[in-house]
Amino acid sequence: MRKLSLHILLFALTVFSAASCIYDYTPQLDGEGGYMVVEGNLIIGQVSNIRTRWSWSLVDTAQGDDQWRILNSCRMHVEASDGSRYDGPYGSFDLREADPSLEYRLVIENERGTYASGWARPTTPGQIDSLSYRISEDGKQMSILVAAQGDGAEGSYYRWTVDETWEYHADVFAIYQYNPASGQIVPLDYKDNVYNCWSSERRVEIMTASTYGLSEDRLADHQLYTLANTDRRVSVLYSAEVSQMRLSEEAYRYWQTMQRNSSDVGGLFSPEPSEVRGNVVNTENPDELVLGYVGVFSVASKRLFVDNSKARFYRNASGPLPAPDTLGKPDEWRKAYNQGMRPAMDVWNEEGNRLLGYEWWPVRCVDCRALGGSKRKPDYWPNRDI
Repeated sequence: MRKLSLHILLFALTVFSAASCIYDYTPQLDGEGGYMVVEGNLIIGQVSNIRTRWSWSLVDTAQGDDQWRILNSCRMHVEASDGSRYDGPYGSFDLREADPSLEYRLVIENERGTYASGWARPTTPGQIDSLSYRISEDGKQMSILVAAQGDGAEGSYYRWTVDETWEYHADVFAIYQYNPASGQIVPLDYKDNVYNCWSSERRVEIMTASTYGLSEDRLADHQLYTLANTDRRVSVLYSAEVSQMRLSEEAYRYWQTMQRNSSDVGGLFSPEPSEVRGNVVNTENPDELVLGYVGVFSVASKRLFVDNSKARFYRNASGPLPAPDTLGKPDEWRKAYNQGMRPAMDVWNEEGNRLLGYEWWPVRCVDCRALGGSKRKPDYWPNRDI
C-alpha cells in the first residue's frame, strides 16, 4: 500500500501547489506520515512564496495545530551563487531585483536538519505569441490554446500555470434587502447590488510540452485545457492569465512523471507508480524522502479574455428557477430570512395600487456571494455597466 498511498499523495500535492501561489493543503498518507513537503518555486522578477508542511497519516486523528508546526518552526532563505541572501517572512521572498544571471537555491532549516534545493539558473521563458480559444463543432467544449516560441537551438521544455478570474451573475437581480436588525425590507442601492461577483483560482492541471524533435522551437495553438459549456466560469466574462516557464530537462522529467502518475490515480489496473523524488534534499540525511520540486524560473505572462456575449458558448444546465414565495408580513420575512431566503422584487395587485408583498428567493439565486465569489472587482477588469 505504501507506493499507492504515496502515488495519491503526490497527485494531491501537485493539484494544490503552483508556480508562485501556495494553497492550504496538508498531504495525507494511508497509514504513514511525517514526510516534509515543499511547495512553490523561486520566480526571478517576482515575489515568490514557499510553504513547507508535514504530511500526515489518514489514520492519525490528532493532527490539530501540529499540521502548521513545521511552517512556523522552519527558517527559510534563498541563496544566490554570488553569496547574497534573501530572507522573507513566512516563506515570502522578494526576488524582483534578483540578478537573472546568477544561480539560486532554497535553504530550509528545522529540527530535522538543513534542507536545500538544487542550484539552478533561471532560463529565459521564451515568449507567448498569442492566446486564443476554439469551440468544438458540437458547441460543448472550449479549448484554451497557446502559441509560443523559445530560443532553444534543439528545442525547449515548457510548463504553464493559469490563473483564472471570472465574472458571474446571480439568477435574479434584487432591488430590495432585508434588515434583520429593524425587521424591515429596504431598497438596495444600485451600487450595492449583489448581482455580479468575481472569483479567482489557479488551475490544477499539470501543463507541459516539449519542442524537442520538432523542426523549430515553436508551438502553434497548443491546447492547455478545456472548459465545458455548462461551466459558470464562462457565463459572463472569463479571464485566463497564462504564465510560461522553460524548464530544465530534470524539471521536465519530474513534472512529466507527476502528470503521468496523477492521470493514473483511481484506475484499478493502473501501473504501480515509482517514488518521485524532487530536488530538495536533507543535507545531513540525503536518503530522507522529501516531496516537491523547487524550480528557479523567469516567467512570461499574457492574459486572455473570453466574453460570452460574443462567444455565445455558455449553456445554463441548472434547470428552471424555483418559484419565489410572495411574503407580505414582517413575521414571515424574519422566518424566511433565517431559513436562507432573500427578498428581490416587490409584488403589486393587478391594478398596481396595493403592495401585496415581496418575492423571496433562495439566497443562492439572489446573492452572487453565496456561490463563493466576492464583490471585489479586479483592477484590470474591463469596464462594464454593472
